[in-house]
Amino acid sequence: NTMAVLVVVAVLLSSAAPPVVPRGQPFPGCKGGTTDGCPGTHNCSVHWLEQKIDHFNWAPPLGDASHQTFQQRYFVFDQWWEREAGGPVFFYFGNEDNVELYVNHTGLMWESARSFGALMVWAEHRYYGETMPYEPHTPGCLNFLTTEQAMADFAYVIDHLRQPASAGGWGASGSAILGFGGSYGGMIAAWFRMHYPNAVDGVIAASAPIWSFSGLDPPYDFAAFAEGTTRDASAAGGATDACRANLKAGWPRILAAGRSAAGRDLLGAAFRTCQPVRPVADGADDPMAILQWAEGAWDTMAMGNFPYASSYIMHGLSLLPPWPIRTACAPLDRIDASTAPDEALFAAMREAAGVFYNNTGQAPCFDIHHYPEDDMAARRKMTSPLRRSFPPPLAQREEAGGRAAGGAKGDLGSGVGDRTASCRGDWGYQWCTEMVQPFTRGTDRDMYFCPDGTFYPRRNCSAWDPGDERCEATWGVTPRPEWARVALGGKRLQGASNIVFSNGLLDPWHGGGVLSNLSHSVLAVLLPSGAHHIDLMFSDPQDDLYPDIGWARQFEREQMARWVAEHALRRVPVVETATAAGGGPGTAGGV
Repeated sequence: NTMAVLVVVAVLLSSAAPPVVPRGQPFPGCKGGTTDGCPGTHNCSVHWLEQKIDHFNWAPPLGDASHQTFQQRYFVFDQWWEREAGGPVFFYFGNEDNVELYVNHTGLMWESARSFGALMVWAEHRYYGETMPYEPHTPGCLNFLTTEQAMADFAYVIDHLRQPASAGGWGASGSAILGFGGSYGGMIAAWFRMHYPNAVDGVIAASAPIWSFSGLDPPYDFAAFAEGTTRDASAAGGATDACRANLKAGWPRILAAGRSAAGRDLLGAAFRTCQPVRPVADGADDPMAILQWAEGAWDTMAMGNFPYASSYIMHGLSLLPPWPIRTACAPLDRIDASTAPDEALFAAMREAAGVFYNNTGQAPCFDIHHYPEDDMAARRKMTSPLRRSFPPPLAQREEAGGRAAGGAKGDLGSGVGDRTASCRGDWGYQWCTEMVQPFTRGTDRDMYFCPDGTFYPRRNCSAWDPGDERCEATWGVTPRPEWARVALGGKRLQGASNIVFSNGLLDPWHGGGVLSNLSHSVLAVLLPSGAHHIDLMFSDPQDDLYPDIGWARQFEREQMARWVAEHALRRVPVVETATAAGGGPGTAGGV
Protein backbone atom coordinates (compact mmCIF):
# COMPACT_ATOMS: atom_id res chain seq x y z
CA ASN A 1 0.00 0.00 0.00
CA THR A 2 1.09 3.50 -0.71
CA MET A 3 0.95 5.65 2.38
CA ALA A 4 0.81 9.41 2.07
CA VAL A 5 2.95 11.34 4.49
CA LEU A 6 1.54 14.76 5.36
CA VAL A 7 4.07 17.38 6.25
CA VAL A 8 2.61 20.57 7.72
CA VAL A 9 4.77 23.62 8.02
CA ALA A 10 3.22 25.73 10.80
CA VAL A 11 3.84 29.43 10.73
CA LEU A 12 3.12 31.10 14.04
CA LEU A 13 2.32 34.78 14.18
CA SER A 14 4.17 35.10 17.46
CA SER A 15 7.43 34.11 15.80
CA ALA A 16 6.92 36.09 12.61
CA ALA A 17 8.44 39.53 12.11
CA PRO A 18 6.00 42.28 13.07
CA PRO A 19 4.28 43.83 10.04
CA VAL A 20 5.37 47.22 8.80
CA VAL A 21 2.70 49.69 9.86
CA PRO A 22 2.00 52.42 7.30
CA ARG A 23 1.26 55.87 8.64
CA GLY A 24 -1.61 58.03 7.57
CA GLN A 25 -1.12 60.54 4.79
CA PRO A 26 -3.30 63.62 5.41
CA PHE A 27 -4.41 65.64 2.41
CA PRO A 28 -3.16 69.25 2.29
CA GLY A 29 -6.05 71.66 2.69
CA CYS A 30 -8.44 68.99 3.97
CA LYS A 31 -9.74 69.45 7.50
CA GLY A 32 -11.38 66.86 9.71
CA GLY A 33 -14.90 68.19 9.85
CA THR A 34 -15.50 69.55 6.35
CA THR A 35 -15.40 68.25 2.81
CA ASP A 36 -13.52 71.27 1.44
CA GLY A 37 -10.24 70.18 -0.08
CA CYS A 38 -10.92 66.54 0.79
CA PRO A 39 -11.28 63.56 -1.54
CA GLY A 40 -14.74 62.08 -1.80
CA THR A 41 -17.44 60.96 -4.18
CA HIS A 42 -16.06 63.18 -6.96
CA ASN A 43 -12.95 60.98 -7.02
CA CYS A 44 -14.85 57.69 -7.14
CA SER A 45 -16.66 55.60 -9.69
CA VAL A 46 -20.25 54.52 -9.00
CA HIS A 47 -21.39 50.93 -9.52
CA TRP A 48 -24.49 48.84 -9.00
CA LEU A 49 -24.99 45.21 -8.02
CA GLU A 50 -28.22 43.28 -8.38
CA GLN A 51 -29.36 41.91 -5.00
CA LYS A 52 -32.22 39.73 -3.86
CA ILE A 53 -34.87 41.58 -1.92
CA ASP A 54 -35.19 38.59 0.41
CA HIS A 55 -32.07 36.51 0.91
CA PHE A 56 -33.63 34.05 3.32
CA ASN A 57 -36.80 32.77 1.63
CA TRP A 58 -37.48 31.13 -1.68
CA ALA A 59 -41.00 32.45 -2.11
CA PRO A 60 -41.29 35.73 -4.04
CA PRO A 61 -41.16 38.73 -1.68
CA LEU A 62 -44.61 40.25 -1.13
CA GLY A 63 -45.90 37.49 -3.39
CA ASP A 64 -44.69 39.32 -6.49
CA ALA A 65 -42.69 36.98 -8.74
CA SER A 66 -42.01 39.84 -11.17
CA HIS A 67 -40.06 41.89 -8.62
CA GLN A 68 -37.53 39.91 -6.60
CA THR A 69 -34.34 41.96 -6.93
CA PHE A 70 -33.08 45.53 -6.62
CA GLN A 71 -29.93 47.44 -7.47
CA GLN A 72 -27.47 48.22 -4.66
CA ARG A 73 -25.17 51.19 -5.12
CA TYR A 74 -21.51 51.20 -4.16
CA PHE A 75 -18.61 53.60 -4.69
CA VAL A 76 -15.08 52.55 -5.63
CA PHE A 77 -11.67 54.25 -5.61
CA ASP A 78 -9.00 52.03 -7.19
CA GLN A 79 -6.15 54.35 -8.20
CA TRP A 80 -3.89 53.22 -5.34
CA TRP A 81 -4.79 49.54 -5.40
CA GLU A 82 -1.77 47.26 -5.72
CA ARG A 83 -3.78 44.23 -6.72
CA GLU A 84 -0.90 42.17 -8.07
CA ALA A 85 1.00 42.71 -4.83
CA GLY A 86 -1.97 41.56 -2.78
CA GLY A 87 -3.13 45.02 -1.72
CA PRO A 88 -6.15 44.84 0.63
CA VAL A 89 -9.70 46.02 0.16
CA PHE A 90 -11.02 48.69 2.53
CA PHE A 91 -14.78 48.06 2.76
CA TYR A 92 -17.19 50.50 4.43
CA PHE A 93 -20.48 49.07 5.73
CA GLY A 94 -23.13 51.66 4.89
CA ASN A 95 -25.29 53.19 7.63
CA GLU A 96 -28.84 54.44 7.80
CA ASP A 97 -28.16 57.29 5.37
CA ASN A 98 -27.00 58.12 1.87
CA VAL A 99 -23.63 56.38 1.54
CA GLU A 100 -22.15 59.53 0.00
CA LEU A 101 -21.95 60.99 3.52
CA TYR A 102 -19.50 58.25 4.50
CA VAL A 103 -17.49 58.40 1.27
CA ASN A 104 -16.95 62.09 1.97
CA HIS A 105 -16.11 61.84 5.68
CA THR A 106 -14.31 58.53 6.33
CA GLY A 107 -10.83 60.00 6.36
CA LEU A 108 -9.22 57.00 8.06
CA MET A 109 -9.77 55.02 4.87
CA TRP A 110 -8.63 57.80 2.53
CA GLU A 111 -5.53 58.66 4.56
CA SER A 112 -4.48 55.01 4.91
CA ALA A 113 -5.28 53.57 1.49
CA ARG A 114 -2.25 54.80 -0.46
CA SER A 115 0.31 53.40 1.98
CA PHE A 116 -1.59 50.09 2.21
CA GLY A 117 -2.03 49.89 -1.58
CA ALA A 118 -5.75 49.40 -0.96
CA LEU A 119 -8.89 49.32 -3.04
CA MET A 120 -11.62 51.36 -1.32
CA VAL A 121 -15.30 50.44 -1.48
CA TRP A 122 -18.31 52.04 0.20
CA ALA A 123 -21.52 49.98 -0.03
CA GLU A 124 -24.90 51.58 0.56
CA HIS A 125 -27.39 50.11 3.04
CA ARG A 126 -30.63 48.90 1.51
CA TYR A 127 -33.52 51.40 1.69
CA TYR A 128 -31.17 54.40 2.06
CA GLY A 129 -29.71 56.87 -0.40
CA GLU A 130 -30.42 55.56 -3.89
CA THR A 131 -30.58 51.87 -2.96
CA MET A 132 -34.33 51.41 -3.00
CA PRO A 133 -35.86 47.91 -3.19
CA TYR A 134 -39.37 49.28 -3.79
CA GLU A 135 -41.15 52.21 -5.34
CA PRO A 136 -43.12 54.51 -3.03
CA HIS A 137 -46.61 53.44 -1.98
CA THR A 138 -45.85 49.71 -2.28
CA PRO A 139 -47.77 48.01 0.56
CA GLY A 140 -45.46 46.11 2.90
CA CYS A 141 -42.35 47.58 1.26
CA LEU A 142 -40.36 47.96 4.50
CA ASN A 143 -40.69 44.29 5.47
CA PHE A 144 -37.15 43.59 4.28
CA LEU A 145 -35.45 46.47 6.08
CA THR A 146 -33.45 44.40 8.57
CA THR A 147 -29.83 44.27 9.67
CA GLU A 148 -29.64 40.60 8.64
CA GLN A 149 -30.78 41.35 5.08
CA ALA A 150 -28.32 44.26 4.89
CA MET A 151 -25.43 42.07 6.06
CA ALA A 152 -26.31 39.50 3.41
CA ASP A 153 -26.19 42.29 0.81
CA PHE A 154 -22.71 43.24 1.98
CA ALA A 155 -21.58 39.62 1.86
CA TYR A 156 -22.63 39.45 -1.78
CA VAL A 157 -20.84 42.72 -2.59
CA ILE A 158 -17.63 41.31 -1.08
CA ASP A 159 -18.07 38.07 -3.00
CA HIS A 160 -18.53 40.15 -6.16
CA LEU A 161 -15.30 42.03 -5.44
CA ARG A 162 -13.45 38.72 -5.23
CA GLN A 163 -14.74 37.42 -8.55
CA PRO A 164 -12.34 37.65 -11.52
CA ALA A 165 -12.75 40.48 -13.97
CA SER A 166 -13.72 37.94 -16.61
CA ALA A 167 -16.79 37.17 -14.51
CA GLY A 168 -17.61 40.83 -13.98
CA GLY A 169 -15.89 41.13 -10.60
CA TRP A 170 -12.89 43.08 -9.37
CA GLY A 171 -10.34 40.29 -9.04
CA ALA A 172 -9.76 40.75 -5.31
CA SER A 173 -9.56 37.04 -4.51
CA GLY A 174 -6.02 37.45 -3.18
CA SER A 175 -6.76 40.53 -1.10
CA ALA A 176 -7.46 40.85 2.59
CA ILE A 177 -10.82 42.50 3.24
CA LEU A 178 -10.75 45.08 6.02
CA GLY A 179 -14.09 46.43 7.19
CA PHE A 180 -14.96 49.87 8.55
CA GLY A 181 -18.09 51.32 10.06
CA GLY A 182 -19.18 54.01 12.47
CA SER A 183 -22.28 54.24 14.65
CA TYR A 184 -24.88 51.80 13.22
CA GLY A 185 -22.36 51.02 10.47
CA GLY A 186 -19.88 50.08 13.19
CA MET A 187 -22.45 47.80 14.77
CA ILE A 188 -22.96 46.13 11.40
CA ALA A 189 -19.19 45.81 10.93
CA ALA A 190 -18.78 44.02 14.27
CA TRP A 191 -21.77 41.75 13.73
CA PHE A 192 -20.66 41.03 10.17
CA ARG A 193 -17.22 39.90 11.37
CA MET A 194 -18.95 37.51 13.77
CA HIS A 195 -21.56 36.22 11.29
CA TYR A 196 -19.42 36.20 8.13
CA PRO A 197 -15.82 35.60 9.32
CA ASN A 198 -15.02 34.06 5.96
CA ALA A 199 -15.82 37.32 4.18
CA VAL A 200 -13.81 39.89 6.13
CA ASP A 201 -10.42 39.63 7.85
CA GLY A 202 -10.95 42.28 10.51
CA VAL A 203 -13.05 45.38 11.20
CA ILE A 204 -12.78 48.82 12.77
CA ALA A 205 -16.09 49.29 14.63
CA ALA A 206 -16.12 52.93 15.72
CA SER A 207 -18.72 54.25 18.18
CA ALA A 208 -20.64 51.00 17.78
CA PRO A 209 -23.05 50.61 20.72
CA ILE A 210 -23.66 46.89 20.25
CA TRP A 211 -24.38 46.60 23.98
CA SER A 212 -27.14 49.22 24.08
CA PHE A 213 -29.97 46.67 24.33
CA SER A 214 -32.11 45.17 27.05
CA GLY A 215 -31.69 41.76 28.68
CA LEU A 216 -27.89 41.77 28.62
CA ASP A 217 -25.73 40.37 31.44
CA PRO A 218 -24.32 42.59 32.89
CA PRO A 219 -27.23 44.86 31.96
CA TYR A 220 -27.07 47.99 29.85
CA ASP A 221 -27.68 51.16 31.84
CA PHE A 222 -30.71 52.69 30.10
CA ALA A 223 -29.75 56.13 31.46
CA ALA A 224 -26.24 56.00 29.95
CA PHE A 225 -27.03 58.13 26.90
CA ALA A 226 -28.70 60.94 28.86
CA GLU A 227 -25.94 60.90 31.43
CA GLY A 228 -23.32 61.00 28.69
CA THR A 229 -24.88 64.10 27.15
CA THR A 230 -25.16 65.67 30.60
CA ARG A 231 -21.47 65.00 31.25
CA ASP A 232 -20.60 66.91 28.07
CA ALA A 233 -22.64 69.87 29.34
CA SER A 234 -20.84 69.94 32.69
CA ALA A 235 -17.35 70.62 34.01
CA ALA A 236 -16.38 66.96 33.57
CA GLY A 237 -16.93 67.28 29.82
CA GLY A 238 -15.21 70.62 29.39
CA ALA A 239 -18.26 72.85 29.87
CA THR A 240 -19.53 74.09 33.27
CA ASP A 241 -21.80 72.70 35.93
CA ALA A 242 -23.84 75.92 35.73
CA CYS A 243 -24.87 74.94 32.21
CA ARG A 244 -26.50 71.67 33.22
CA ALA A 245 -28.03 73.18 36.37
CA ASN A 246 -29.65 76.06 34.49
CA LEU A 247 -31.06 73.72 31.86
CA LYS A 248 -32.53 71.42 34.52
CA ALA A 249 -34.17 74.43 36.17
CA GLY A 250 -35.51 75.77 32.89
CA TRP A 251 -37.74 72.90 31.74
CA PRO A 252 -40.55 73.24 34.32
CA ARG A 253 -40.47 77.02 33.92
CA ILE A 254 -41.25 76.61 30.21
CA LEU A 255 -44.33 74.57 31.09
CA ALA A 256 -45.36 77.00 33.81
CA ALA A 257 -45.17 79.90 31.36
CA GLY A 258 -47.40 78.03 28.96
CA ARG A 259 -50.30 78.17 31.45
CA SER A 260 -51.04 81.85 30.91
CA ALA A 261 -51.49 84.11 27.91
CA ALA A 262 -48.69 86.40 29.10
CA GLY A 263 -46.40 83.43 29.61
CA ARG A 264 -47.12 82.09 26.14
CA ASP A 265 -46.33 85.49 24.65
CA LEU A 266 -43.07 85.44 26.55
CA LEU A 267 -42.28 81.94 25.27
CA GLY A 268 -42.97 82.96 21.69
CA ALA A 269 -40.74 86.02 21.96
CA ALA A 270 -37.91 84.40 23.90
CA PHE A 271 -37.75 81.26 21.72
CA ARG A 272 -38.55 83.22 18.53
CA THR A 273 -41.22 80.77 17.45
CA CYS A 274 -42.52 81.12 13.92
CA GLN A 275 -46.12 80.90 15.12
CA PRO A 276 -47.76 82.17 18.31
CA VAL A 277 -47.60 79.72 21.19
CA ARG A 278 -51.08 78.25 21.58
CA PRO A 279 -52.93 77.27 24.74
CA VAL A 280 -52.76 73.61 25.63
CA ALA A 281 -55.77 72.05 23.92
CA ASP A 282 -56.84 69.03 21.90
CA GLY A 283 -54.06 68.10 19.54
CA ALA A 284 -51.67 70.85 20.63
CA ASP A 285 -49.17 71.19 23.44
CA ASP A 286 -46.86 73.96 22.32
CA PRO A 287 -45.04 74.45 25.65
CA MET A 288 -44.05 70.78 25.67
CA ALA A 289 -43.09 71.03 21.99
CA ILE A 290 -40.73 73.90 22.89
CA LEU A 291 -39.26 71.82 25.71
CA GLN A 292 -38.68 68.81 23.46
CA TRP A 293 -37.28 70.99 20.70
CA ALA A 294 -34.76 72.52 23.09
CA GLU A 295 -33.88 69.15 24.67
CA GLY A 296 -33.25 67.46 21.33
CA ALA A 297 -30.49 69.84 20.28
CA TRP A 298 -28.20 68.66 23.08
CA ASP A 299 -28.30 65.00 22.02
CA THR A 300 -27.02 65.76 18.55
CA MET A 301 -24.47 68.37 19.62
CA ALA A 302 -22.98 65.87 22.07
CA MET A 303 -22.44 63.34 19.27
CA GLY A 304 -20.81 66.05 17.16
CA ASN A 305 -18.78 67.50 20.04
CA PHE A 306 -15.58 67.67 17.98
CA PRO A 307 -12.69 70.10 18.60
CA TYR A 308 -13.15 71.59 15.12
CA ALA A 309 -16.06 72.76 12.98
CA SER A 310 -17.75 69.75 11.40
CA SER A 311 -20.46 69.08 8.85
CA TYR A 312 -20.75 65.35 9.51
CA ILE A 313 -23.57 65.40 12.07
CA MET A 314 -25.36 67.96 9.86
CA HIS A 315 -25.29 65.50 6.93
CA GLY A 316 -22.68 67.58 5.13
CA LEU A 317 -25.11 70.47 4.63
CA SER A 318 -23.87 72.94 7.27
CA LEU A 319 -21.28 73.26 10.03
CA LEU A 320 -21.49 72.85 13.76
CA PRO A 321 -18.89 75.04 15.51
CA PRO A 322 -15.86 73.63 17.33
CA TRP A 323 -16.87 72.11 20.67
CA PRO A 324 -20.58 72.80 20.04
CA ILE A 325 -21.65 71.80 23.55
CA ARG A 326 -19.29 74.30 25.09
CA THR A 327 -20.46 76.93 22.61
CA ALA A 328 -24.09 76.18 23.50
CA CYS A 329 -23.31 76.36 27.21
CA ALA A 330 -21.79 79.85 26.93
CA PRO A 331 -25.11 81.80 27.18
CA LEU A 332 -26.25 79.58 30.04
CA ASP A 333 -23.00 80.25 31.89
CA ARG A 334 -23.84 83.96 31.99
CA ILE A 335 -26.97 83.55 34.11
CA ASP A 336 -28.12 81.98 37.36
CA ALA A 337 -31.50 80.30 37.04
CA SER A 338 -32.19 80.81 40.75
CA THR A 339 -32.26 84.59 40.28
CA ALA A 340 -32.70 85.14 36.52
CA PRO A 341 -36.17 86.10 35.24
CA ASP A 342 -37.90 83.78 32.78
CA GLU A 343 -37.14 86.08 29.87
CA ALA A 344 -33.36 85.85 30.41
CA LEU A 345 -33.40 82.11 31.11
CA PHE A 346 -35.51 81.31 28.06
CA ALA A 347 -33.39 83.52 25.80
CA ALA A 348 -30.26 81.69 26.97
CA MET A 349 -31.90 78.31 26.35
CA ARG A 350 -32.97 79.41 22.88
CA GLU A 351 -29.50 80.74 22.05
CA ALA A 352 -28.03 77.43 23.21
CA ALA A 353 -30.38 75.33 21.08
CA GLY A 354 -29.74 77.65 18.15
CA VAL A 355 -26.14 76.45 17.99
CA PHE A 356 -27.68 73.33 16.45
CA TYR A 357 -30.94 74.53 14.90
CA ASN A 358 -29.50 77.78 13.51
CA ASN A 359 -25.88 76.86 12.90
CA THR A 360 -25.99 78.80 9.62
CA GLY A 361 -27.21 81.94 11.41
CA GLN A 362 -29.92 82.41 8.78
CA ALA A 363 -33.06 81.17 10.56
CA PRO A 364 -35.42 84.13 11.12
CA CYS A 365 -37.53 82.08 13.53
CA PHE A 366 -37.88 78.54 14.88
CA ASP A 367 -40.61 76.07 14.00
CA ILE A 368 -40.95 74.17 17.25
CA HIS A 369 -42.85 71.35 15.55
CA HIS A 370 -40.25 70.84 12.85
CA TYR A 371 -36.94 69.07 13.21
CA PRO A 372 -34.02 69.80 10.86
CA GLU A 373 -33.46 66.20 9.84
CA ASP A 374 -36.83 66.37 8.06
CA ASP A 375 -35.13 68.75 5.59
CA MET A 376 -32.00 66.68 5.13
CA ALA A 377 -31.23 64.16 2.44
CA ALA A 378 -31.52 61.31 4.96
CA ARG A 379 -34.54 60.24 6.94
CA ARG A 380 -34.33 60.03 10.72
CA LYS A 381 -31.15 58.34 11.90
CA MET A 382 -29.75 56.71 14.98
CA THR A 383 -28.12 60.11 15.58
CA SER A 384 -31.40 62.05 15.30
CA PRO A 385 -32.64 63.92 18.39
CA LEU A 386 -34.52 61.66 20.77
CA ARG A 387 -38.18 62.46 21.26
CA ARG A 388 -40.31 61.29 24.13
CA SER A 389 -44.05 61.13 24.47
CA PHE A 390 -45.96 61.96 27.61
CA PRO A 391 -49.55 61.40 28.69
CA PRO A 392 -51.91 64.38 28.39
CA PRO A 393 -51.05 67.22 30.75
CA LEU A 394 -53.02 67.70 33.92
CA ALA A 395 -55.97 70.02 33.43
CA GLN A 396 -55.32 73.36 35.08
CA ARG A 397 -57.46 76.50 35.05
CA GLU A 398 -55.96 79.54 33.40
CA GLU A 399 -57.23 83.04 32.94
CA ALA A 400 -58.48 82.28 29.41
CA GLY A 401 -60.33 79.17 30.53
CA GLY A 402 -58.25 76.88 28.31
CA ARG A 403 -58.48 73.13 28.76
CA ALA A 404 -55.64 70.62 28.79
CA ALA A 405 -55.67 67.65 26.49
CA GLY A 406 -53.54 66.00 23.84
CA GLY A 407 -49.92 65.11 24.41
CA ALA A 408 -46.36 65.96 23.50
CA LYS A 409 -44.92 65.24 20.12
CA GLY A 410 -44.12 61.51 19.97
CA ASP A 411 -40.60 60.23 19.52
CA LEU A 412 -41.42 57.81 16.72
CA GLY A 413 -43.51 59.89 14.36
CA SER A 414 -47.20 59.51 13.72
CA GLY A 415 -49.43 58.01 11.09
CA VAL A 416 -48.65 54.66 9.42
CA GLY A 417 -49.59 56.00 6.02
CA ASP A 418 -47.26 58.96 5.69
CA ARG A 419 -44.31 57.19 7.29
CA THR A 420 -44.37 53.93 5.34
CA ALA A 421 -45.63 55.27 2.02
CA SER A 422 -42.22 56.55 0.93
CA CYS A 423 -40.73 53.04 1.21
CA ARG A 424 -37.49 54.71 2.31
CA GLY A 425 -35.45 53.64 5.29
CA ASP A 426 -36.04 55.32 8.63
CA TRP A 427 -34.38 54.64 11.97
CA GLY A 428 -37.78 54.94 13.61
CA TYR A 429 -38.83 51.78 11.76
CA GLN A 430 -35.59 49.98 12.53
CA TRP A 431 -35.90 50.92 16.21
CA CYS A 432 -39.47 49.64 16.23
CA THR A 433 -38.49 46.26 14.83
CA GLU A 434 -35.08 44.93 15.92
CA MET A 435 -32.84 47.87 16.93
CA VAL A 436 -34.76 48.51 20.15
CA GLN A 437 -32.28 50.59 22.17
CA PRO A 438 -33.78 51.50 25.58
CA PHE A 439 -33.43 55.05 26.88
CA THR A 440 -34.45 56.70 30.10
CA ARG A 441 -33.92 60.35 31.05
CA GLY A 442 -35.10 62.88 33.55
CA THR A 443 -33.48 61.42 36.67
CA ASP A 444 -31.41 63.30 39.25
CA ARG A 445 -28.29 62.19 37.37
CA ASP A 446 -29.05 64.08 34.15
CA MET A 447 -30.20 67.50 32.94
CA TYR A 448 -33.50 66.48 31.34
CA PHE A 449 -37.14 66.96 32.30
CA CYS A 450 -39.25 64.50 34.24
CA PRO A 451 -42.93 65.08 35.13
CA ASP A 452 -43.28 65.44 38.91
CA GLY A 453 -47.06 65.73 39.03
CA THR A 454 -47.20 69.51 38.63
CA PHE A 455 -48.03 69.78 34.94
CA TYR A 456 -48.15 66.14 33.88
CA PRO A 457 -48.91 62.98 35.84
CA ARG A 458 -45.93 61.96 37.95
CA ARG A 459 -43.65 59.59 36.09
CA ASN A 460 -40.89 57.24 37.11
CA CYS A 461 -38.21 58.42 34.71
CA SER A 462 -35.91 55.56 35.68
CA ALA A 463 -38.37 53.11 34.09
CA TRP A 464 -38.23 52.43 30.37
CA ASP A 465 -41.35 52.62 28.22
CA PRO A 466 -40.75 50.33 25.21
CA GLY A 467 -43.29 52.23 23.12
CA ASP A 468 -45.11 49.27 21.57
CA GLU A 469 -48.30 51.24 21.02
CA ARG A 470 -46.46 54.07 19.26
CA CYS A 471 -44.65 51.60 17.03
CA GLU A 472 -47.90 49.93 16.07
CA ALA A 473 -49.56 53.27 15.39
CA THR A 474 -46.65 54.70 13.43
CA TRP A 475 -45.27 51.74 11.52
CA GLY A 476 -47.74 48.89 12.01
CA VAL A 477 -45.10 46.74 13.72
CA THR A 478 -44.37 45.42 17.22
CA PRO A 479 -40.80 45.69 18.55
CA ARG A 480 -38.69 42.64 19.37
CA PRO A 481 -36.45 44.05 22.11
CA GLU A 482 -34.69 40.70 22.60
CA TRP A 483 -33.72 40.22 18.95
CA ALA A 484 -30.35 41.98 18.94
CA ARG A 485 -29.31 40.00 22.02
CA VAL A 486 -30.49 36.62 20.70
CA ALA A 487 -29.69 36.86 17.00
CA LEU A 488 -26.82 39.31 16.65
CA GLY A 489 -24.47 38.42 19.48
CA GLY A 490 -25.33 40.07 22.77
CA LYS A 491 -22.35 40.09 25.13
CA ARG A 492 -21.18 36.56 24.38
CA LEU A 493 -18.34 37.40 22.03
CA GLN A 494 -15.98 34.57 22.97
CA GLY A 495 -15.86 33.36 19.37
CA ALA A 496 -15.13 36.79 17.91
CA SER A 497 -11.73 37.92 16.64
CA ASN A 498 -10.05 40.80 14.81
CA ILE A 499 -12.35 43.61 15.90
CA VAL A 500 -11.31 47.03 17.17
CA PHE A 501 -14.06 48.81 19.08
CA SER A 502 -13.32 52.52 19.46
CA ASN A 503 -15.34 54.90 21.61
CA GLY A 504 -15.02 58.59 22.36
CA LEU A 505 -15.86 59.37 25.96
CA LEU A 506 -17.59 62.61 24.86
CA ASP A 507 -19.97 60.55 22.70
CA PRO A 508 -23.14 59.70 24.67
CA TRP A 509 -23.30 56.37 22.84
CA HIS A 510 -20.13 55.12 24.51
CA GLY A 511 -22.18 53.78 27.44
CA GLY A 512 -23.46 51.04 25.12
CA GLY A 513 -20.08 50.28 23.60
CA VAL A 514 -17.32 47.77 24.25
CA LEU A 515 -14.94 49.65 26.56
CA SER A 516 -12.34 47.02 27.46
CA ASN A 517 -10.34 44.36 25.64
CA LEU A 518 -12.17 41.04 25.35
CA SER A 519 -9.27 39.00 23.97
CA HIS A 520 -5.89 39.44 22.29
CA SER A 521 -7.66 40.38 19.05
CA VAL A 522 -10.97 41.94 20.18
CA LEU A 523 -9.66 45.25 21.39
CA ALA A 524 -11.09 48.46 22.80
CA VAL A 525 -9.79 51.97 22.15
CA LEU A 526 -10.97 54.86 24.35
CA LEU A 527 -10.63 58.49 23.28
CA PRO A 528 -11.10 60.92 26.19
CA SER A 529 -11.24 63.84 23.72
CA GLY A 530 -13.39 62.06 21.16
CA ALA A 531 -17.05 62.30 20.21
CA HIS A 532 -18.98 60.16 17.69
CA HIS A 533 -16.42 58.07 15.73
CA ILE A 534 -13.98 60.97 15.41
CA ASP A 535 -11.22 58.45 14.64
CA LEU A 536 -12.86 57.69 11.30
CA MET A 537 -12.80 61.36 10.26
CA PHE A 538 -10.13 63.17 8.26
CA SER A 539 -7.18 64.53 10.20
CA ASP A 540 -7.39 68.13 11.37
CA PRO A 541 -4.74 70.53 12.69
CA GLN A 542 -6.65 70.62 15.98
CA ASP A 543 -5.86 66.93 16.45
CA ASP A 544 -2.34 67.89 17.52
CA LEU A 545 -3.82 69.32 20.72
CA TYR A 546 -5.48 66.00 21.55
CA PRO A 547 -2.94 63.20 21.09
CA ASP A 548 -5.46 60.47 21.92
CA ILE A 549 -7.13 61.04 18.53
CA GLY A 550 -3.98 60.57 16.47
CA TRP A 551 -2.87 57.68 18.67
CA ALA A 552 -6.18 55.88 18.10
CA ARG A 553 -5.89 56.14 14.33
CA GLN A 554 -2.33 54.82 14.36
CA PHE A 555 -3.28 51.97 16.68
CA GLU A 556 -6.07 51.05 14.28
CA ARG A 557 -3.59 51.08 11.39
CA GLU A 558 -1.39 48.71 13.39
CA GLN A 559 -4.26 46.26 13.68
CA MET A 560 -5.10 46.69 10.00
CA ALA A 561 -1.48 45.85 9.10
CA ARG A 562 -1.63 42.80 11.36
CA TRP A 563 -4.80 41.57 9.64
CA VAL A 564 -3.19 42.01 6.22
CA ALA A 565 -0.11 40.10 7.39
CA GLU A 566 -2.25 37.29 8.82
CA HIS A 567 -4.11 37.04 5.53
CA ALA A 568 -0.83 36.82 3.62
CA LEU A 569 0.44 34.05 5.89
CA ARG A 570 -2.73 32.06 5.41
CA ARG A 571 -2.19 32.20 1.66
CA VAL A 572 1.36 30.77 1.81
CA PRO A 573 1.46 27.19 0.42
CA VAL A 574 2.34 25.24 3.55
CA VAL A 575 1.20 21.66 2.90
CA GLU A 576 3.35 19.16 1.04
CA THR A 577 2.72 15.47 0.36
CA ALA A 578 5.14 12.68 -0.44
CA THR A 579 4.66 8.95 -1.01
CA ALA A 580 6.40 6.24 1.01
CA ALA A 581 7.52 4.77 -2.29
CA GLY A 582 9.60 7.83 -2.93
CA GLY A 583 7.31 9.65 -5.27
CA GLY A 584 7.98 13.34 -5.86
CA PRO A 585 6.42 15.87 -3.53
CA GLY A 586 3.34 17.75 -4.57
CA THR A 587 2.40 21.18 -3.29
CA ALA A 588 -1.11 21.72 -2.08
CA GLY A 589 -3.03 24.93 -2.64
CA GLY A 590 -2.90 27.91 -0.32
CA VAL A 591 -4.61 27.49 3.00
